Amino acid sequence: MDFFNFKELEKLNLHDINLGIRPFISSFIILVISFLLIKLVMVVTQKIIEITKFNEQREKTLKSVIDSVAAYFILTFAILNIMSEFGLIKKATIITGAGILTLIAGFGAQNLIKDVINGFFILFERQMKVGDFVGINEEYFGTVEEIGLRSTAIREWSLRKVYIPNGQIKTLKNYFKDRARVIAEVVIPFEENHEEVQNTLKEICSIINDRHADRLYKIGNTNYSEFDVLGVVSLDGRYGGAKYIITGVVMPHHQWFVRNRLYETILIVFNEKNIKIGYPKPWFYEDSDKN
Repeated sequence: MDFFNFKELEKLNLHDINLGIRPFISSFIILVISFLLIKLVMVVTQKIIEITKFNEQREKTLKSVIDSVAAYFILTFAILNIMSEFGLIKKATIITGAGILTLIAGFGAQNLIKDVINGFFILFERQMKVGDFVGINEEYFGTVEEIGLRSTAIREWSLRKVYIPNGQIKTLKNYFKDRARVIAEVVIPFEENHEEVQNTLKEICSIINDRHADRLYKIGNTNYSEFDVLGVVSLDGRYGGAKYIITGVVMPHHQWFVRNRLYETILIVFNEKNIKIGYPKPWFYEDSDKN
């Protein structure tokens, strides 16, 4: 699309140019609005970058690029509108050109727009923050290091850093949101005394509640979810015995630490009381038809 019709400009004479007071006033208003829009874009990008946790140098670079592109488009259309006010070009030409440019930009930046919109809602809804341990799309698990409008970066347990476009985030599990439930499964052989096992597990729960009281989830000064025994949840012989479950709610950052201390305490106390822990055992059948 050619914004300037050179054949018409060749035919243009001074009498066709509108030199009245109205075009000058309109041009002044257009310039003021244009500079206000540019200032607005700069303020908005600064506010958005302030709530993100990106590398400082990349933040400045990204802001500079966005501000420059926005200023270019705004000033370009401002100049075209001013030329239209003076009768140098037709307004229909501006509208048509703007429509074509918008369409081209839309097709070329579909994924970018999708990433930015999704990134905006992740930030606005505070679905995660830097330092949270998250699972994304049931594929990536790690600690959030950067959250941007375009992508999110997490550090996996292997210390690999993974960048995920925000538009590709379908499911998000935040393991550090408010509280976390620790679930420990213990399998005890059927031959063990059920009552003794139950009392021993309750004793272990009391030990954990006392040792790690500062890590339990509290509302005020009250513990609402101390560790307790749910009882037997399965008698499936494939596990090697009866399955017991212990559960408790802790502050999210301590869930794995407390879980590991719980398993250690179970081993120590069970060894002291000579209670065995079950495990799957192979079964052998004798064929009675064989001689």
